[in-house]
Amino acid sequence: MAGTAIFWHAVRVMRTEDAVRLLGPIKDDPRLDFIAAARGAFPDSEWFLVGGAVRDLVLGRPGKMDLDLVVRNVGLEELSGVLSRSGDVNYVGRTFGWPRTERAGMSGAYRDFSVQSDPDLPIERDLARRDFAMNAIAYDLVRGAIIDPHGGLADIEAKTVRAVGDPNVRFAEDHSRMLRAVRFACQLGFAIEPATWEALIRRMPHLDDLAEGTGERVVPHETIAKEFVKAMAADPARAVDLLSRSGALLRLIPELAPLSDCAQSPDQHAEGNVWAHTVLATAKLRGPEFAGLFPGETADAETAIAVLLHDVAKPQTAEVRDGRTTFYGHPEHGAVIAATIAERLRLSSAGIDTERLAWLVKNHLFPNLVDLDAVKRTTLARYFLKDLTVGRRLLHLACADGAASLRSDGSTDLGNLRKLLDLLAGMGPIVKMTTLLTGEDVMSMTGMGPGPAVGNMLEQLKEAQLRGQVDDIEHARELIRKLHA
Repeated sequence: MAGTAIFWHAVRVMRTEDAVRLLGPIKDDPRLDFIAAARGAFPDSEWFLVGGAVRDLVLGRPGKMDLDLVVRNVGLEELSGVLSRSGDVNYVGRTFGWPRTERAGMSGAYRDFSVQSDPDLPIERDLARRDFAMNAIAYDLVRGAIIDPHGGLADIEAKTVRAVGDPNVRFAEDHSRMLRAVRFACQLGFAIEPATWEALIRRMPHLDDLAEGTGERVVPHETIAKEFVKAMAADPARAVDLLSRSGALLRLIPELAPLSDCAQSPDQHAEGNVWAHTVLATAKLRGPEFAGLFPGETADAETAIAVLLHDVAKPQTAEVRDGRTTFYGHPEHGAVIAATIAERLRLSSAGIDTERLAWLVKNHLFPNLVDLDAVKRTTLARYFLKDLTVGRRLLHLACADGAASLRSDGSTDLGNLRKLLDLLAGMGPIVKMTTLLTGEDVMSMTGMGPGPAVGNMLEQLKEAQLRGQVDDIEHARELIRKLHA
């Protein structure tokens, strides 16, 4: 069963009527159909839904959730025999430990299982070793009852991320939980409980701990990348704020430290130094300017990270010329730095393309500064229409950058970006049109042989087509005849 991990222990029942009502429909989830067969073979077995699925169902945000299950009153080998008739059985471990694997099989199929055994262990012991109270709730699928020994339901109602028990102990058990707290706060819009937040800050230096004897990281970069990318995708400004105040951001990306000491010309950046601009730009990804230019769209994680890094090279390129601070070459230098950061943090393991990220940083000024009267339409098509997804990301980045560049009177200038969007909207249908003439057609008409001259004519034909000057084959032929003459 894809996304279904299975563990087992015992139960003390606690009922919470509202939560039971919200959780009841999960019994009809087809991914849980196998339970009926298992209970037919083992009528005394008890089954519990635990973890994030319970939390999300109570919040009314089921989506495509993984289902983690806890089972008791049946031995490992006996249950394995029944489950193997439905799919593969993968063992997480044969002795008790708090669950470390949320996903099993990784095949995308519905019949992969992960099992951790101790049929007599109380479920409270399982829940006590989980990360946050909102994730330490169990739902008895047989009795329709809630087990909530740590007040997780109250935390969900209060929109609070609070560690189970002593937060210092929870974070010491797994340092990646510190980043998980930030990620959950961003995804759910929750506040981090004060004691949990204080412990998070106190223990953040341990994020870079190395394992004794091996010298390998205790928290792999791949794990860090997953949490970082999810937080940035959910709420870029909140992620940057929490990561920065916790000490995590500069620990992960020390290249950002000089930005707070890098001044900018106040007539172009009244918002302040480069770091102030960067923070404001991340907020603008969810701001009214973005919503006005891109209704119904949401900037993704790759765009958010590009915004975070778009001016990372300004401190190295800063110069004062004629009384003004300039940053010539910072996009190109920034692209190199962004690629280095992405590779170091293994961001590709979380779906961030290093080359594409560097390309966004390198070209972030283009949409706001391009001369729309002079630029070739084929150039615009190459930047924004050849790959619509990447082109849109560059436009989103430019919007955040421009909206965060305040003049001395507090105004901004997104006029060029608006004109560009209108121009691209008109070009889009033309780009999708079938090519009017091929190289073979041009050579047949002109008697020319293969070579750069033919390619140049086709390029000029495409430019005329994108400008609306040529719209059918006859006009295309006429243009080629003129060019050849």
